[in-house]
Amino acid sequence: MSGLADGVAVVVGLALVATVLADMVNTLVTTQTSRGRFWLTILLYTNTWSLVRGVGRLLRNPRRQERLYATFAPVSVLLLLVAWVLQQVVGWALVWWGLGGVDHIDGFSDALYYSGVVYFTLGFGEIVPADIVPRLGALAEAFSGVLTTALVIGYLPALYSAYSEREQKLLTLDDGTEERITPTNLVLARCPDGDPRALDAWFEGWEAWVAQVMETHTSFPMLALFRSQHPGQSWITALGLVTDAALHLEMMEGERGRPSYWLIRRSTRLLQMLTAGADLTEYRAALTQDDDRQFRELYDHMAAHGFPLVPYEEAFARSRELRNHYVAELEYLIDALYAPRGFWGHVVGHRLNDEHVH
Repeated sequence: MSGLADGVAVVVGLALVATVLADMVNTLVTTQTSRGRFWLTILLYTNTWSLVRGVGRLLRNPRRQERLYATFAPVSVLLLLVAWVLQQVVGWALVWWGLGGVDHIDGFSDALYYSGVVYFTLGFGEIVPADIVPRLGALAEAFSGVLTTALVIGYLPALYSAYSEREQKLLTLDDGTEERITPTNLVLARCPDGDPRALDAWFEGWEAWVAQVMETHTSFPMLALFRSQHPGQSWITALGLVTDAALHLEMMEGERGRPSYWLIRRSTRLLQMLTAGADLTEYRAALTQDDDRQFRELYDHMAAHGFPLVPYEEAFARSRELRNHYVAELEYLIDALYAPRGFWGHVVGHRLNDEHVH
């Protein structure tokens, strides 16, 4: 190649290596993950998830759909590792191709082979660096390969530990029925005597869960795509379920600032963080379509069970105000993640036919 072409190859190669290392640090190391649209991680997840969802729509069998969606998240972690490795190997190959000073590199294919040998520290020795700069570069490439392996190995246990802790809490969601779990039935099951103070500790536990999800899903963004092992369950529908259940207590008489209120605030913040930058126009438009018939039935149902409620107009206004802070984000995420609409207990869910779950 000409001198200019050599220089361009080296610059492009170093840029590829630098950007992928920055993406790895952003994804695996930093506690404040950047969501820049051109990060390799963002590009890979955005495009592959869109592709998988498109394929899923073509499948008529709900069980196969769910299997496809459940397989995507763990496979995507491997795809991300492969993409990181390939970009580094190609980047270093461009460096060796343009830099020179390495014996027996006569073309890009030789440079690519040499780059792979150095990156994976195979050390066959038939192609060796002859000058000091390529020798130092070889050490740098070998270090980047070892660093990638170490970061991924350390990342996976933390990722799956966060997933396990998130899912364990879902197994406690139960209203004692054999039907789809509703916010009202949850409240009635946990507070059969109509005393809302009996629910304080329960909502405190779920507020802690929401805070944990907020922290882990910020550190591990791909965790949002990991689906539950149990049919009819999803972390996002569980979040909506317990938040709507907390909303029930906001129409009751008594002091404000109960644990239910703080749970709603945590959930609202989490949903806003996860949908930052998303187009919610369609979902916000639906907020203007008020229909208080269902709320009237809910209000009468709660009153019939002895809960001390504020006047109907006040209860409706306050509930609508609080729910409008998070419902558009919630509905958007349910659609974006193709989550089941509804939530069943893990025992009941396994007995349901697929068409009842989706």
